Amino acid sequence: MNSKIISFLRFPLTFLVVVIHSRGEVTHVSDWLHLTMTDVCSLTKVFLSDGVAQIAVPTFFFISGYLFFYQLEKFDFSTYKRKLRSRFHTLMVPFVLWNLLCIPLTMLVFYGEGLSGTSAPTKAIDYWNSIPWGHIFWDYTSHLAEYPNLFGMPLLINGPVLGTFWYVRDLILVVLLSPLFYWFLKRTGKYGALFLLLLLCFRVWPYMTLRVQCLYFVLGGYWSMNKRNLYIESNVLRRLNYLLTVSLLLFLTAVGSYEHFWGFQLMPLYALSGMATAFCLAHKVLQLRPNFRFPKILNESSFFVYALHIEFSLPLAFFVVKGILRQLPFELQLLQYLLVPVVIYAISIGAYWLMQRFTPALLRLLTGSR
Repeated sequence: MNSKIISFLRFPLTFLVVVIHSRGEVTHVSDWLHLTMTDVCSLTKVFLSDGVAQIAVPTFFFISGYLFFYQLEKFDFSTYKRKLRSRFHTLMVPFVLWNLLCIPLTMLVFYGEGLSGTSAPTKAIDYWNSIPWGHIFWDYTSHLAEYPNLFGMPLLINGPVLGTFWYVRDLILVVLLSPLFYWFLKRTGKYGALFLLLLLCFRVWPYMTLRVQCLYFVLGGYWSMNKRNLYIESNVLRRLNYLLTVSLLLFLTAVGSYEHFWGFQLMPLYALSGMATAFCLAHKVLQLRPNFRFPKILNESSFFVYALHIEFSLPLAFFVVKGILRQLPFELQLLQYLLVPVVIYAISIGAYWLMQRFTPALLRLLTGSR
């Protein structure tokens, strides 16, 4: 059942990643007694992009750790080499190729914007001339989180030139460090896992490139090493977790999610609770409909969509949707926000299908043969 849950969630979680980056601008509600359509649109964006969708990346980290340590009885050097060899093809090769491919894709988008008059004609050349080539795979962008943790420790946020691939970069790093995590969990057991859980919830983490979110991977490994089910088996605990998830989601929506101090501090707790809720809901669906499957191409293309969407599909989708809905009354602008992630996904799926048909070998390299 656990493998079915993971397979079932692959497409919905990828779609939520797309929803995160489709938010656009939001305004904070100034008068809760007299909500305007702008307020309703902003609240919907915060609810979906800054709330519901925020469980996606933590869940992917957790699943990656769960699968990495799945049925692992011992972790000797030969096992480590085998794991590294496998992840070299599924992580390292796509990581390098996509970050290199990101640069011409970004220039293509800038050229298109220049031709359409939405940006300066020289934007693509200016972008090329300003690339810090020595940083494109590590810290092309670097800044501090808007808020420190509860103890006042600043949190570093940086990423490669393809910004969303900070996740792949950190996944590569935790795989390299996996023997250390395995040894720690074997020695400390549930107490060590609880310690890491507290570090994650309070965002206590060194000032370093590897983000605290990597601990979701380690916790997933602990869950797998102890042969735990992904879903909550106790009816009482499951319902309490549902209540916690909904309560935190409503609070995050009301305060503006991570743009508010307490919203930022509570985000890890919400991500953990929401992740458990996602596993439970997937389990429930598969219990009711054991043979349910999303269309094969949606699952197969998940990594490709994740890699392509931010620098290519997203700006193209914004251009298409705004062009189609240009005459839309202001009161219906919410429709634009809801359509954009669908169009992004459709563009990405179309590109995946074309590559599957005409350049399958290149597609296998870009997706790590997923």
